[in-house]
Order: sequence, then structure tokens, then C-alpha cells
Amino acid sequence: MNIGEGAFNEIPNLTHLFLSNNKLDKLFGFGTHDNLQVLIINRARKAEMYDSCECRRNQDYCSYENYKTVHIFGEYPNLEILSLRANCFTELQFSPLMKEETSDFKKHYDIISKVIFPKLKILDFSENIIKTTNFINLISNNLYFLDLHDNLIDSLSLHEKGNNLFALNLNNNNFNTISHQDNLCLSMVGLKNLHYLSVFNNNIKIIHSNAFQDNGKLLYLNLSSNYINYIYPDTFANLQYLKTLDLSINELENVPQISKKIELNSLYINYNDITKLFSHSFVQMPKLTTLLLGQNNIDEIEVNTFADLFNLEELDLSKNMLRFLPKNWADSLMSIKYLDLSSNYFISLEHLSLSNASPLTEVYLTMNPLEYLNVAYFKNLPQNLTINLIDKSKFAKYYK
Repeated sequence: MNIGEGAFNEIPNLTHLFLSNNKLDKLFGFGTHDNLQVLIINRARKAEMYDSCECRRNQDYCSYENYKTVHIFGEYPNLEILSLRANCFTELQFSPLMKEETSDFKKHYDIISKVIFPKLKILDFSENIIKTTNFINLISNNLYFLDLHDNLIDSLSLHEKGNNLFALNLNNNNFNTISHQDNLCLSMVGLKNLHYLSVFNNNIKIIHSNAFQDNGKLLYLNLSSNYINYIYPDTFANLQYLKTLDLSINELENVPQISKKIELNSLYINYNDITKLFSHSFVQMPKLTTLLLGQNNIDEIEVNTFADLFNLEELDLSKNMLRFLPKNWADSLMSIKYLDLSSNYFISLEHLSLSNASPLTEVYLTMNPLEYLNVAYFKNLPQNLTINLIDKSKFAKYYK
């Protein structure tokens, strides 16, 4: 429950310290340590669990009396990894003046902005109740990995502190805008080396057209489970290395436009409000291998919708309102292997309009109102195709 100040002073070669799953009153009560490189203090706060608290999502709840600032009394010049996951704290603050009263404003300001983690590379403050991000002042621009998921943050600006940031996890927070500005939003300014960004399950409604103009090295972008209904055509124009874009569980009514410069491999726009797929909707995405369009309201697909998707291997059209697919709709899908049409309104295999020249190996037709199977039609299907059907929870496979 308590570790006294200076408890580890006589262990000068200590580099790794693990204090997780305790009931500490002060997380940094032991004070500073010059050689410490790794400090892990997860779920180590002395805290009562309180079921009705609104501060946490998907974890144990914290009682209101444990909404505290974590105070740090010393510096950690060689610390590279710091994890304070699930400790019910609202803020991290360097507070050497707590032991001595002072009215010197300049001295107090210098302390607030002092970099006490000059070598920090990995920082995990996830599953807390953080609202403000003043702790950014305590770190340098060496930060490589930052995990802030499951907090209450609605504004974050890293600027030069994010110059070397490689991965950023902001899932389950309260962001509503992504911008290239730095006023009450998620600001992407200065994150020039960012490769992975996840902002799953926030309140995002607005993404400014220049939001990602500094993030040319981004490979993975997860914006799923938000309230996005429109994306400007040039929003992702600078993300030429982007491989995976997840826009699932939003309110999009149309397929977003992607620049020809982007070599996107995976696009997830399932669980949106798309009703129709127009010709050449994906003509600017010739490198796509995975396309998820399930759980929309699609009832019509034009014949040239998937033109130029020669590399597409997996196509999910499940849980839509499709009754038929137009003739020759799959002619451009030269690499297609998996097609999911489950939970639609197909009554016959003929309505799939498949060719025996297709490389398809798996088609899923579960939960469709199929009325009959015309054996003669199997001659028009690919040689090695497996069609997966289900009837009243019984699963069967029909092989050609």
C-alpha cells in the first residue's frame, strides 16, 4: 500500500520496476531514480469499485472519491517505457513544490512545463479518466508509441512532441472533430512519422479536408464506430502509403472518394447507410484485396461497380437488400476468392450471375430465401466453388 520515498535509492543499477496490481496510495511515492528504464504500474491504485460511475467504459468503475491527479515528485532521465493503465486518475502532474510552499509564478510555470521524461518512447495511460492532456509537457519528442484508449479526452495536440510518434491509440474517447488546427479537436499537426492511428468509438462527426496533410507515412487508419456521414474528396489525398482504411459503423451514404495516389489494400465501409453502388465506384482503388460492404442498405449494384478491381480477393455484401446481381458484374474480379452474400433476398443461384471462369472458391448464401436449386445451373459455376447454405440452423455444403 505504501512505498517510502527513496526506497530504491540503494539499488542504483535497478532498470526495470513492476508494481502492478497493488493498492498504492501514491504511484510515484518512491521518488526519482536515475537509471530506471521500464516502469509498469497498472491497476495499482488504492481504489473502491463503484458500479454506478459514468467515468469508465468497458472496464471496472472507479468511485468518485478516487478521481485524483497523479503527482510526480522527481525526474526519470533514462525512463523509456511507462505504463499507468487503469488507475482511475484524471491528470499527471510534476509537483516538487507540494512539499514547499511558493508564490514564485515563474518557478511554478517552469515546473509545469519541465520535461521529466526526456527519453520516454512508450507511454500507456489507457483505461483511466483523463480529460486534459497537460502531461504532454512532461515528455520530449522521442515518444514512439502512445496509448490513451478508454479515457474522456476530447482535445489533443502533440505538435513537435509527436514528431517521432509511430502509433497512436485513441479508441473510446470523446473526440468529435479531426483537424489540422489545434483548437478543441484531435489535431494531426506535426505527426509526420505516424504509421498507425486508431480513433475507434468516439463522437467524430467532422473531418476537415486538410486534417491529414502532415501524415504522409500513415499505413493504418481506423475511424470506425463514429458518426461520420461525409468525407471530403481530398481528405486522404496525402496518405499515399495508406494500406488499411476502416470506416465501418458510421453514417456514410456513399462510397468515399480515394486519391489515385493511394495504394489501398483493405477498405471497410460495412455498417453504414449506403443504398446503391454506382459504376466505377472503386476505379481509383485498383490495389484493393479486401472490400467490406456488409450491413448497409444496398439494393442495387451497377454492372461496372467493381471495374478495375483486378486484385480483389474478398468481397463482403452480406446483410443488404440485394435480390439479384447484374450480368457480367464480376468480370473484372480476376482474383476473387471469397464472396459473402448472406442475409440478402436471393431466391435463386441464377440471380448471382456468376461465370464458370471466375476464380471464386467460397460463396456464402446463408439466410437467403432460396426457393430451389437448379442442378443444371451448377454447370455455369466455377469448378472448385463451395456454396455455403443454411436452413433452419442446419448448415450444408453443395459441391460441384
